[in-house]
Amino acid sequence: MSPILPRRRRYKLTAIEQQEILLPFVRYIPERDHPHYWQMPPAAEDFDAMCAYGRECAAHLLQWLKDNRYYVGCGLLGRVARDISFDEREQRGYWIGFFNYLEQMLFLGAQQVKVYRHVDSQHQMHAGKSRRRQLEERFGRIGL
Repeated sequence: MSPILPRRRRYKLTAIEQQEILLPFVRYIPERDHPHYWQMPPAAEDFDAMCAYGRECAAHLLQWLKDNRYYVGCGLLGRVARDISFDEREQRGYWIGFFNYLEQMLFLGAQQVKVYRHVDSQHQMHAGKSRRRQLEERFGRIGL
């Protein structure tokens, strides 16, 4: 039996914990005190259907990022990757569809910017933040 695709939605809420748990693949499970970021339905015999479900989950993640731009770069994708059991071969259709769709969307986004110029600006921004932190530690925080 093919997995039923999750309902599509928007993800604007006030607390990040409220937002992430709404993603169709994020759930609390009894063994953990924090969410598990890769909860998929039982493996299906239809590999293409599992890939479609993975793509749909990637679309949910992308919509979440669009709706929560201030959390972009805060490690959500890393938490997802950490929780995937890549050894469970029967589930691989889910993560293949998920990552292949993210890869396609990364390509589309990268076409819109000069990639190396953008990463250089990110390096400068992070260097500035580090320098600010050093100065605040040295001289104390200045109240404005």
